[in-house]
Amino acid sequence: MESSNIPYVLEENSAKPRRFWMELTPRRHELLCTYLLGIGTLFLYTGYSLQQFIGESVIHSIHEKSPDTISAYAGYYGAAFHLSAFALCTLVTPSLQHFVPSKWFLTLASALFAVYYLGFFHLNKYYFYLTQALMGIGYSFYNNGEGQYLSEHSSRRTIESNTGIETAVGHASMFFGGIALIVLCFLLHTEGGTGIEYSDLQIRFIYGTMFILNVFSVVVFAFLPTKQYDSIASKSSTVVPSLANQIKQFLKAFQSKNLLILMPFFFFQGFAVSFLMTVYPTTLSFTYAFKTDIYIIGIYSVSMGIAEAIGGIFLRPLLKRAGDYGLYVIAATNFLSYSIIIILAVLSIPNLATFGPTNSAPLFLTPSRLLVFIIGFLIGFSDFCVTMARAVICQVAVPDCRMQVFSLSKLYQSGSSVIVLLLTPYMTIYIWLCVLTVFLFIGTTGFVIVARRTTADRQKHSVAHPSQAQLADKI
Repeated sequence: MESSNIPYVLEENSAKPRRFWMELTPRRHELLCTYLLGIGTLFLYTGYSLQQFIGESVIHSIHEKSPDTISAYAGYYGAAFHLSAFALCTLVTPSLQHFVPSKWFLTLASALFAVYYLGFFHLNKYYFYLTQALMGIGYSFYNNGEGQYLSEHSSRRTIESNTGIETAVGHASMFFGGIALIVLCFLLHTEGGTGIEYSDLQIRFIYGTMFILNVFSVVVFAFLPTKQYDSIASKSSTVVPSLANQIKQFLKAFQSKNLLILMPFFFFQGFAVSFLMTVYPTTLSFTYAFKTDIYIIGIYSVSMGIAEAIGGIFLRPLLKRAGDYGLYVIAATNFLSYSIIIILAVLSIPNLATFGPTNSAPLFLTPSRLLVFIIGFLIGFSDFCVTMARAVICQVAVPDCRMQVFSLSKLYQSGSSVIVLLLTPYMTIYIWLCVLTVFLFIGTTGFVIVARRTTADRQKHSVAHPSQAQLADKI
């Protein structure tokens, strides 16, 4: 028997009741799927971003108490395992997606993150390195599952808007992670101290919280809707190719003119991610002006989170108005934001701050919390633009090889991150910023070229299928 408390509605010319949730239009169904994906990502990334900032400090605290348990630099070595596993897995994941639905890829990815956090209840170096690699595999699963799920619940005309929504909701994790870090620093800081030392109880509490957040993300991903309407994925072939054909698909994507032109853009994204997650926070810790400021990293993270949210609020309607020119708007916004970041960084960061604590003065601007907040905000806004731009361009650059393009884009990104982080001990901040500047110019130029080529293809598609375009406008 049907439950009596489920709402019904009556059609105008029908006496038959229908469940309220069945009244969702295709566009509303897309939005529901997009927001749920963003919420799952929020739970996943809140713990992930927090552990990125405190991971090395926690490892160092454990090593100080028990040197035989794990190396003092295991945080860096673990990151190498993480990125290497991620890069290798990106070559395999597209083939697996022919057999595993995207929602289960997302669920498994979140579960692998949770397994890593469990290791801190009783740390073992072998388990630590193994789960770092598993987390890299999970990160690969997530990135491909995210792109596939968006393509399953977005049309050509809504992919940019949906990607912006998912990115804004999911990347609010930076804000919540920053708030958590500020509270944590306040609670754990000792009078007269210049840093945080973690007790065994505190470590278990922190990583237990991260584990619980991942359990929430597992639940959200496991219950994602799967029904599709006029989606990009539904118009693509669902025939599972043979291994030989899958290799051909990779080669086709790899040799595609569009992907070759986009390579510098993906390299830039790798450099930018390394800068925002590792290099810039490290320079804050090594800058003399912030020697005793235990909240500066939390402030930086909060500012990035605010920027990610604002990016979704303001860029999404702007992209809808821009129509076929949405990709140009993303590229221009990112270019302007990062140009300002580079200028402010040159003027405010001591040149040797990438090597260790330094008393040297910056070139012109005195470091302050306000300046860090501004730079963090611009970095977060740029990260929002770059993330959304990559998600969109990978859908349309080589339409017949979407997942292969996603995998290769992440392979290029992670590869550039590994290389530049290995070279960072030999790079001053000015060299770092020169590298970012060069690839910002080259990457943006390549992105605009590919955007122009794909826009022309979409306009041809609209002319060939005018009824579908009119229907999308009504939705």
